This record gives sequence, structure tokens and C-alpha cells, in this order.
Amino acid sequence: MLREELYEEVRKAVHRLAEESEEDVVVLVEGSRDVRALRMMGYAGRVVQKSRLKAELEDIPTGTRVILLLDFDREGLKNMAKLSKQLAACGYRVDDTYHRKLRVLKHLGVNTVEGIRKLLPALQQRRE
Repeated sequence: MLREELYEEVRKAVHRLAEESEEDVVVLVEGSRDVRALRMMGYAGRVVQKSRLKAELEDIPTGTRVILLLDFDREGLKNMAKLSKQLAACGYRVDDTYHRKLRVLKHLGVNTVEGIRKLLPALQQRRE
């Protein structure tokens, strides 16, 4: 995939994720920097950090769609698989679509959700 095509795919995914804010979904991320990165990308909906998931599950109705957006490295992939099984077993609708789409960022040296922040200026320029 050419660099420009990669940027365009990422820009589209980030834009769609921001639009998801209007729906009743929860995004699950690793930490507070990931939360800040999502906010900078325009996501205004509910974001839960992995470390707080157990406590916050009480307030998330069963059947809610949970978008898993963990890091793109090996550890993140392990966590994705583990959490996906656990959440599905509890009755949540697990969505890893954005993780799969944004994982292409590894080609640009971005292995974390928070790392997307450094690409935001380039993504914004391509939007115009």
C-alpha cells in the first residue's frame, strides 16, 4: 500500500470512529494517553481504560457494542484476544474493526493508539 493510500485509509477510519461518538458504544483503550488521543481525533463518546474495565462494566448494559482499540504490538494483540473472549462471554458485542484498520499504522512506526496523535497534522491536511 502506498503511503498516501495508507494515510487516506487511516483518515477515513479516524473520521468514522469520531462519528461513532453519536451512537451508544464504548471504546476500550489501554491508558489515559490513549483517551487523550481519541479526544484529539474527535471521539466524544464513552472511553474506558483497560485498568478500569471491571469497575465500569457495572454501568455498561449487556449487549452494548464495545470497540476494542488496544495497542498494535504483540502484547496488545494478546490483550485484544483475551478481552474479546471475556466481553463476549459477558454478553457484550465486541468490535475489533477499528483495531484491524488502524493496525496498518505499524508501517509508519506507530504501535500505539496514543502514537496516532503525531500523525494528526498529516491526517488533517489530507482531509482538506
